[in-house]
Amino acid sequence: MTATAVPDPEISPELVARILSKLGLASPPTRDLAGLNRLYGAYCGSVPNDNIQKRIWLVGDKSTPVTGGDPVQFFENWLIHGTGGTCFPANGGLCALLRAVGFEANRISGSMIMEGIEQGGNHGSVLVSLEETDYLVDSQIAFFTGLPLTPGHAASTGDGIHDVSAVPVAGGFNIKWFPGSNRQEPLTMRPNLELGPVDHAFFLKHYALSALRDRQRSPFNDALFISRHFPDAIIVVGRGNRTEISADNEVTMTQITM
Repeated sequence: MTATAVPDPEISPELVARILSKLGLASPPTRDLAGLNRLYGAYCGSVPNDNIQKRIWLVGDKSTPVTGGDPVQFFENWLIHGTGGTCFPANGGLCALLRAVGFEANRISGSMIMEGIEQGGNHGSVLVSLEETDYLVDSQIAFFTGLPLTPGHAASTGDGIHDVSAVPVAGGFNIKWFPGSNRQEPLTMRPNLELGPVDHAFFLKHYALSALRDRQRSPFNDALFISRHFPDAIIVVGRGNRTEISADNEVTMTQITM
């Protein structure tokens, strides 16, 4: 894959060491599929998918860029406060971290196919090239192991509640998985592989657009949302409910009261 036109913001070796330590990695990952899965799995299990920093920014004066778009700022917030982000900041941070430890990682654009949500670059994800194979990794979908994208070939991570499938279609793939409490109808994300890698500026632009537009652009602007993925569970807090999906796919929903 070709390199991006705009260089990644630099993550210092000191910051990388702090990140790896909080991820529970005593040593840097090896630059192979096992190392990629080790780092990506730790990231999925440790970095929340949430809109906390975005919601704080939305109720402020908006005089600065929306919080977390810069990977250094994103990771400092996570290290200090434990906050994560939505797709553009969280996957932008993941891409920058992967590059900092030696992987050939690139940001890519995609579309979440959801009724009532404007498509066309509404999602940012990451593609890692290893030994002539591209692996999709995504902090928001959080499937713990890299998903190989080989043209014309279906693939699946096969990890139970975190199972994600790549279904070949004209021009690339449909990525299908079951989000949150919805365990009946899979959601689809279509990566724009024909566009190729996009740069940091692209992620910043589309993250800002998602914050400045209404629900037709982003479902994460009008209410608090927090999702945590663990190897044996998924916990989602949002719109007045706490939802837990167990390893055997049982859904338990509890209303949050003050």
